[in-house]
Amino acid sequence: MTLSVPRLLLSFFVAIAILPAVARADSGLPQVPVPASDALTTAAHALAVAHWGVEPCAGQVTVTWAHMGPGINARSTWMSYDIRNPLTYTQCAISYNLDVDWDWPKLCTVIEHELGHLAGHDHVNDPHDVMSPYYVYPTPECAAGGAPTAAPAPVTTAEAPAVTPAASKATTSKSATKKKAKRKVSKRKAAARTTRAKARSARSARAKKAGAKKAGTRGAVRAAAAESSTLALLLSCPFGAL
Repeated sequence: MTLSVPRLLLSFFVAIAILPAVARADSGLPQVPVPASDALTTAAHALAVAHWGVEPCAGQVTVTWAHMGPGINARSTWMSYDIRNPLTYTQCAISYNLDVDWDWPKLCTVIEHELGHLAGHDHVNDPHDVMSPYYVYPTPECAAGGAPTAAPAPVTTAEAPAVTPAASKATTSKSATKKKAKRKVSKRKAAARTTRAKARSARSARAKKAGAKKAGTRGAVRAAAAESSTLALLLSCPFGAL
């Protein structure tokens, strides 16, 4: 037998926990900063799972915080094609109101209430029941203990490993070997620098000597040329008319 088309369509359900006006009065308990910490919501979630005996939506519940104004503690939403079968619930989400004065018993009870909707439970007309549409009394498990606190991380002190005489001696030997190797390298570098300096000095001396020789040759050539020119001039003078 095939299901009709309307039955296959997904239906959208919204469950709202309404906050009565008197519930905003100071409860005398420490206030919970919002958004509530993961430690608080995780602890309340565990109590809710124990209360209902099931993990709603297979644990796939998106949690957000938003400004909703007065009158609402939280809102849960889900998608399903069979309202009577919570195993068909998908896209489960709960949004908590940032505008509410939260304490631990209220937060814990409201989380149980909203997860109750995601587990398939409707509102009941009993102020002592967690599924009451109004938050009036906290559930016994939420009122029994205070808000959980995160345990401080253990402080560990790292100790330096003990140095044995043999290890110390080996370290000293390695250090001396390194120093000796460095001295050898320094000596080789110094010798190389000296060799290069001597080579540069020799090249400079040879260059100077060659330059002096070239200068002398050029001077002799210029002097011979000058002398030849003078002799030619003198020899031509007597042939002038008297």
